[in-house]
Amino acid sequence: MSLLKWLALSSDEFDVATVEALAAEAQVPSLASLDAALAAGVLLPLASRYRFRHHLVQQALVEQVPPHRRQKMHRQIATRLAELDSPPAGIARHWLEAGLPRDAMPCLLVAAREALRLAAFSDALRHLEPLLAYQADHAEGLRLRAESMDAMGEPAALAAYHAAADAAGEPESHNLRAKAALAQVKLGDPKGALLVLDGLMPTSVEGRLCEALAYSGAAALGAGDPAVGTAKAAVARQLALQSGDTTSLVIASWAQAAAAHARGELHRSVWADLHETSQVPHLALRVFDGHLCITQRFLYGARPYADVIHFAQSLSTEAQRLGALRGHAFGVTLRGEAEWLAGTLPEAREHLREGARLHRAIGGPVGEALSLQRLAEVALHEGRRDEARALIDEALDVARQTDIGFHLLDRIYGTRITLHADDPAAALHVMEDASASVRGPLETCPGCRITFAVPAAIAAARAGELALAEKHEEQCAYLANVVMRLPAWYASHHEVRGHIAATRGAADEALAQFAAAAARFREAGHPIDAHRCDGLVRQSS
Repeated sequence: MSLLKWLALSSDEFDVATVEALAAEAQVPSLASLDAALAAGVLLPLASRYRFRHHLVQQALVEQVPPHRRQKMHRQIATRLAELDSPPAGIARHWLEAGLPRDAMPCLLVAAREALRLAAFSDALRHLEPLLAYQADHAEGLRLRAESMDAMGEPAALAAYHAAADAAGEPESHNLRAKAALAQVKLGDPKGALLVLDGLMPTSVEGRLCEALAYSGAAALGAGDPAVGTAKAAVARQLALQSGDTTSLVIASWAQAAAAHARGELHRSVWADLHETSQVPHLALRVFDGHLCITQRFLYGARPYADVIHFAQSLSTEAQRLGALRGHAFGVTLRGEAEWLAGTLPEAREHLREGARLHRAIGGPVGEALSLQRLAEVALHEGRRDEARALIDEALDVARQTDIGFHLLDRIYGTRITLHADDPAAALHVMEDASASVRGPLETCPGCRITFAVPAAIAAARAGELALAEKHEEQCAYLANVVMRLPAWYASHHEVRGHIAATRGAADEALAQFAAAAARFREAGHPIDAHRCDGLVRQSS
């Protein structure tokens, strides 16, 4: 009983080493006591560990220990667990239960850092709460809290970053406020972000990257000067190259592409990057990964598809001449995407399959996942649902292997929703899965989000979930009219509004919205989408 009380206070699950350590505290023979507890059925074996048969048993044992004894026991348990190099979160809990938050702080910090590294952002915030309750101005704790909130897409991240900056002091405050500005751009307030950036002088590579991306993103959204974004992105790119950090290079390339798009020179920027990186394959891979999001703006009606196909083919040919495998794969996939949207299906299938193969051969999971997702769309359109399902599942698996899933996951989950267009309940289930799986700027980006918001709004409307549909429609309106500003996305917004009107029973409005969608898709050069909306017009008549 003495040992069981120590174990009950310790945890609901433990290993032999913990049993032996706590048996020493209980002053009983460890193995004999463990055998007795197992024989009595109080404990159950669990692989190489042990657990209480029922939580009520554990709770009853805890209640037999007077409160004044528990604190001392928690302190001794924390010490023993630290000697065993146990997980820091568990050690911290015992220091807190012992009424010693100061002793818990180092473990809470380690646990929060590890949770953030593993993208367990809610866990990180849970570890930081008692730390900041004890020391409200703890600089690292405030920074980790802000980064966790930012990663979850929480608007409160802005205030959290500024609180962290106030606690950190200069020069680190400039780096944190640059992160706050980028978070503000991602939350849809580029003008507010520019006010934050005014006068900042970030010193770290990460801070400079955030500053560059915030300026470039604001310029791409029409709220900032493209020249400033260009200059900041160029400096950030040099810093990323000097640091040798490939993830930083992706972000710098993204900033540079956004600035080029704001200047109307995205074609030239892609071409320049092809030549600059043709002799450095590992850098080429990351540079073109950074272009993924912005080059999607070549599509959806920004340029005639004949021009996009010609550009992609020229890029691919030049890349082959230079021996730049990443540029070649990039051009082939971009061409396949343009052909798919333009309705030339045999060519689209050929080039998307080749794009997936080429990216796989050079270890480019970003391009491979994009190619597979587009192939799934083609297969779904042609009625090969099982093939489409297999392709989109593979695309998701590949995307999870990358560090820029935030440009991929929305479009992949958007296609998964469309796969269940004839089963509203299943589509809603996919939406719930996406809501749990795709959160914050590590999983989504402001531009790419529209590839999820449109099918999500349509699926919710078809399922009769009007409140949910209207919530996604509001997001579609902002993304189509403020962020993307491309003809095909205007058409998609009309289609969304048509489905919502149809669910409400407003037949005339639905007819008008579907007709507008069909017309705008046709103007954008999307015959397949236009044909679908023509069918919806006929259904509404």
